Amino acid sequence: MIVTIENTTTVESMKKSLERGKITRSERKKPNLARFFGVLPNFEDGLQYQKNARNEWN
Repeated sequence: MIVTIENTTTVESMKKSLERGKITRSERKKPNLARFFGVLPNFEDGLQYQKNARNEWN
């Protein structure tokens, strides 16, 4: 968020702009990164999964 402060800004207008930008902790949400990076499949052994995924000759 960008707040522009001009030379004619008063204390009251500054307080109002700061109050508009304030977000309480309950309003914040953790980002859902799964939609950006995908979700790993359910696999038993991570090392075996990596070997199979990276082996181009299989």
